[in-house]
Amino acid sequence: IDVLANDLYNGVQASLTNINLTQISTTNSNVTLDLTNGKVNVAANTPAGTYTLVYQIEDKLNPGQTKTASVTVNVLAPVMTANGDTGTANGFTGGIAVSNVLTNDTYNGSSPASLGQVNLTLVSSTHAGLTLDVSTGAVHVAANTPAGTYTLVYQIEDKLNPGQTKTASVTITVTAPALIAVDD
Repeated sequence: IDVLANDLYNGVQASLTNINLTQISTTNSNVTLDLTNGKVNVAANTPAGTYTLVYQIEDKLNPGQTKTASVTVNVLAPVMTANGDTGTANGFTGGIAVSNVLTNDTYNGSSPASLGQVNLTLVSSTHAGLTLDVSTGAVHVAANTPAGTYTLVYQIEDKLNPGQTKTASVTITVTAPALIAVDD
């Protein structure tokens, strides 16, 4: 909030009225000190981690009289949620059973998650006729897939924080082609 909140100048809280503020170093260039108000800023898209910023205060009345201190900043990874999906396709013609598995997934509290934020991968499929288009999020059912209920598992991985993943299942009901027998 304000690095000067617990710093003292002549026994009282230091302020920009009586000190000069300088950023000495930071362990991540996205973590910076605003010298006009003493606030530590964390830029958008900063990877999760613990970072240290070192700053210096200097007495305006007595230039050269300085003290340094550090600020530890814990940047948390965005919360991701992968939610299951369901879809249906005709086994004879095939087609798209789910248009985008990310539609009901969230990234940092926002829905839907996007391919700009996450990498999408196929983990498993109970039938080779079910595939995941990782460039669109669509689940395809191949033509001539036998009728039945199949499961496809996919994973989303945070692009900003590789290794942070969530998985979800897609249940696909493949229907048989309609048969009509007409008496001759």
